[in-house]
Amino acid sequence: MTDKEYLLDILETEKNMAVNMTYALNEASNDHLYKELLKMFNQISQNARDLFTLAYELNFYNLEAAAPAKVQKTAQTLTQQLNK
Repeated sequence: MTDKEYLLDILETEKNMAVNMTYALNEASNDHLYKELLKMFNQISQNARDLFTLAYELNFYNLEAAAPAKVQKTAQTLTQQLNK
């Protein structure tokens, strides 16, 4: 595996862990457990953010600039959906 593949695999793992931690947080049986899980969730989320930043800095993630018209159209579509 290349460095890019390793990094993106680790990033994907961290993101999946964050999603799964939300279920654990919602189902925590007492306050102490919730607080401990929340600490873990916050660290996992920060790890994912740091990994994304690293991947972006290494040009493993490429973001494209959206045309203003496309942004406007998407905003209108979302606004219409929210108003339904």
